[in-house]
Amino acid sequence: MRRVILYGPYSSSIGHELAEALGQKKVGFVTKIFPDGESYIRLPESVGEQTVVVNTLFPDQDKRFVETLLMCDSLTRNGADEITLVTPYLAYARQDKVFLNGEPIALKALGSALSCVGVKKLVAVEAHSQEAIEALGLEAINVKVNQSLCGAVQALPQRPHVVVAPDEKASFRAKEIADKLGLELMVFSKYRDRDTGEVKKIEPLKPVDVKEKVVVLVDDIISSGESIAKASVILKSLGAGAIYAVCVHALMVKNAEQRLRDSGVLSVFGSNTVENEFAKFSVAKELTSALKLDRDQLSQSVI
Repeated sequence: MRRVILYGPYSSSIGHELAEALGQKKVGFVTKIFPDGESYIRLPESVGEQTVVVNTLFPDQDKRFVETLLMCDSLTRNGADEITLVTPYLAYARQDKVFLNGEPIALKALGSALSCVGVKKLVAVEAHSQEAIEALGLEAINVKVNQSLCGAVQALPQRPHVVVAPDEKASFRAKEIADKLGLELMVFSKYRDRDTGEVKKIEPLKPVDVKEKVVVLVDDIISSGESIAKASVILKSLGAGAIYAVCVHALMVKNAEQRLRDSGVLSVFGSNTVENEFAKFSVAKELTSALKLDRDQLSQSVI
């Protein structure tokens, strides 16, 4: 059974890539903003029962989520009964458990709302954690994109000598890239204030000689850039040469670009999960593989 790839206004590039790679029809939703700021969505044509909606949840997470709900509701009202939602960037994934009394589990609420408008499966790219995916309460796939990250590191203007993880959570990703490319690995330890979210302390777990070496900091998300900037300042104090940052999701909020530049980072290379000026490489290959697997399983179940 053939599916159709539908995409929102902030995921047109990756939507086109997926449709081409999968050999499937692509359709863009008609969207506009009313004078009072509300979103308008329209499905321009009938698309059948099996659909894939591609819509990233950044920038403006709240608006993108409401937009996604409206997209899926329009599909269910027009005969779709099997909606797979692809969220190249899954918002609210940090709040995957209750850290302080009175907090919600954000993704549980989002997952419940998505279920109500017909979403059966969600495919996310490098969600914050497996706990985040499980909190959705949906059948979900967390697509890892280390192959694309590794390619981005290889494509840097200068060949790096050291791969750096800005915290221990990022160390597995950084180690895999370092091992594959035959580079040294350096891992930082980080303490963040749970109430304010501010990074209070960051330091190398084990000394690595970075003097006059090209260094690449690798992480899943660069939001305000605070962690990367603090690590970069330390690396510069240790004599590091050129410093680059490569990440999956380059959100780059709150003057992050200037903060990173001031810390010594030459350039930020993000993926097209967020389609902005920092999107320098694509994760469509891994997403295509995940959707092909999903399609094959669906075909077997139909047979």
